[in-house]
Amino acid sequence: MDLRDSLCRFYYDSTVSDLRQVNKTGGGELSYNSIMYLDVISYQQALGVCTVTTLADTLHISRAAATIKVGELVKLGLVTKTRSEEDRRVSYLSVTGPAALALKAYDRPLERAARQVEAAYSQDEIDLFCAILDIFSKEYQKDL
Repeated sequence: MDLRDSLCRFYYDSTVSDLRQVNKTGGGELSYNSIMYLDVISYQQALGVCTVTTLADTLHISRAAATIKVGELVKLGLVTKTRSEEDRRVSYLSVTGPAALALKAYDRPLERAARQVEAAYSQDEIDLFCAILDIFSKEYQKDL
């Protein structure tokens, strides 16, 4: 298998895993799209700050569209909005405990694989792999 085939297989397997997880849990009132929004909010939250504006900018959608989606997620109890103390017009978004647990279920295969890689490879090899992944990430970001 060559590099491109391996990458396509990885993307396929991770997508199928996510969709199976949605089907396994029944998805409830959540669409795959909503789960992806929760994942983006969770990641931005981990980086420090997630607002409707940063979400809209990241996804290249209007603030109105981001506001509508965030409102749906807040109504479902999966996202909270906390007003900034410095600027009352700004609200920070964060995923709630139940949403974080659901996202953790989606990340189980990733966590298992990371532990296997950490056990099987040297830190130098892992650093090289991370550098390779960074190349792919940067190329995906160019299309944003």
